[in-house]
Amino acid sequence: MKYIAYIITIAFLRLFALLPRPILYLKSDFLCFILYNIIGYRKKITTTNLRNSFPELSQKEIVSLRKKFYHHLTDLFIENAVMLFYPRSKMEKMITFSNLELLHEYYNRGRDLIVLSAHYNNWELSSLLAHSQDYLVIAVYKPLKNKYFDQLYIKARTRFGAAAIPMKRIGRELFDYKNNNILTLTGMIGDQRPMRRHIQYWTNFLNQKTAVLTGTEKLARKFNSVVIYMKVHKIQRGKYIAEFELITDNPSETAPNEITEKYTRILEKMIMDEPAYWLWSHNRWKVNYEEWIKEHN
Repeated sequence: MKYIAYIITIAFLRLFALLPRPILYLKSDFLCFILYNIIGYRKKITTTNLRNSFPELSQKEIVSLRKKFYHHLTDLFIENAVMLFYPRSKMEKMITFSNLELLHEYYNRGRDLIVLSAHYNNWELSSLLAHSQDYLVIAVYKPLKNKYFDQLYIKARTRFGAAAIPMKRIGRELFDYKNNNILTLTGMIGDQRPMRRHIQYWTNFLNQKTAVLTGTEKLARKFNSVVIYMKVHKIQRGKYIAEFELITDNPSETAPNEITEKYTRILEKMIMDEPAYWLWSHNRWKVNYEEWIKEHN
């Protein structure tokens, strides 16, 4: 049954990918109406997240921001579905990398990179980095339970030359690449919620105590990797620009959690500047700080 659902989905998406952009975004508008007004997809979680993050906003402003987010969310659904079947030339029209010279500089210096991003704007377009510079690009991912859609996910991440590696194997793989003198650019999404049993660090983020991942910081210190943030800005529907900002090129000299904090503050500022483009429907604050503290005292 899972395989049949996979085949039907692929056939449907292939047809979708043939549609002109204006028609695609009309489909996105229709999908937004269905998700927002009829299904109410994750509306409660989204509303709670927005209210807690922006307590200064009125109810009218929260509703306006929520609607803008859902329009962006369905754009993402459509864009990421059809670009599975787009040629590279078509995808390159969707995103521009503005300062690749920062990556070239560290490649020439023989340094490995960790490029952090977030669930902000269309992060999936970063797969094109594999064709934009000389590093071996590694996409770190969490395997899906459905093996057919997991294969599709891997294909989407690797079809331009990147390597997809599960999170649990990333340390071992990076060690092997380093031993073989292969310079790597490891792409990681840093704003996921840690599993409850793996929480090690809390910070203030969007007016809330928030559990954050610290694995990137540990990898950076272990492999002496340069840590860079990739900011993705939305210019218009279907068009983005990415710029790279250095977090540190001396991870061993940073204080504990300094890299994590710098990443969090950059992301927070981006969200505060243009809040509609973050993934508000994700249950980011499922683990409550006060409850967690009581459990660990």
